[in-house]
Amino acid sequence: MPTSPPTSSAPRDTLAALAALGFRGADASAHAALAPEGAPGRVVRREGAEVTLVGCAHGGHAHVPGRLRDDAAAGPIVTGDWVVVEDDSTHGVPTVCARLPRRSELARAAAGGRTERQVIAANVDLVFVVMGLDEDFQPRRVERYLALIADAGLLAVVFLTKASACADRDAKVAAVRAVARGPFVMGVHAIDVVEGFATDAPAAYLGPGTTIALVGSSGAGKSTIINHLLGDERMATGAVRTSDGRGKHTTTHRELVALPGGALLIDNPGMRELSLWLDGDGLTQAFADVTSVARECRFGDCTHGDEPGCAVRNAVANGAVDERRVESFLALRNEAEATERRRDEQRRRADDKARTKTYRAVQREQRRRRGE
Repeated sequence: MPTSPPTSSAPRDTLAALAALGFRGADASAHAALAPEGAPGRVVRREGAEVTLVGCAHGGHAHVPGRLRDDAAAGPIVTGDWVVVEDDSTHGVPTVCARLPRRSELARAAAGGRTERQVIAANVDLVFVVMGLDEDFQPRRVERYLALIADAGLLAVVFLTKASACADRDAKVAAVRAVARGPFVMGVHAIDVVEGFATDAPAAYLGPGTTIALVGSSGAGKSTIINHLLGDERMATGAVRTSDGRGKHTTTHRELVALPGGALLIDNPGMRELSLWLDGDGLTQAFADVTSVARECRFGDCTHGDEPGCAVRNAVANGAVDERRVESFLALRNEAEATERRRDEQRRRADDKARTKTYRAVQREQRRRRGE
């Protein structure tokens, strides 16, 4: 993917090394504006108050101060972030003094029912959605992933793993292609890197400086794909239960991995819970076959239930739109709207709290002036 030439206070050879890690012109400009005396580096992984970095002249580890760990507006530093570090003897390692603005964020609603946005990877260009053609197979989950990816403005490729042992492989691939729609979906591939089936498919999407995040359930084969692309067994993989095809959480943290050809992969732990957090038109893009028909409904606020003149229901009746797609779209839309209502209520409470705090501060100041 094309990148603009970086412009920064860093030496030319350092800039070349950073560019190979995805450092772009906007990153260099931000570095020069925010902290030109510090050294930029990319976050490989984060553990508590410490991050592991690559491309940083100060070394591989840095301390993250509380103001950046607990940034309520931007959220915590995550794998894929670009940060700037400075020498600091206080913690025995360099300290992160700034985080550069992100060009993209892959995010979900935080697990556990919390009304919070959780960024799972930063500065990503492309997402590999990995799903097994065994008991892991669930096209509805692919729709959910694609809505999040489209909302982030990213490209997607779907890889259906364990293809060699799947008796109805072609039917399952067709089922996924029917739901993996839109110009942001670059392809759907059945692969089996263990058995040597279509093993070259992932490599077609790898380019120098391109950052790719892998998402999928535990045991789907994300780490296996990374090991195949690396040419060694660097990432731990676990056994899969034959009873239900489920794998163990062998990946327990998010990590940035550089491939020999120059691409960078972000391995993510399998997500038991994938709740939507949508800020854009991701749902519209992921369900373009439904939403394009919905524009023809008689009423602009049609819920696609039993309203008269519903073009979506007419399309289902005529076989032009799959009813399962419509039901999935409605379920995800309802989920996204419920999350938005909780967000609105959360914002309202925060505003009320801030106004109360300001009012009390004014009262205290008035009492002080009166000498009370």
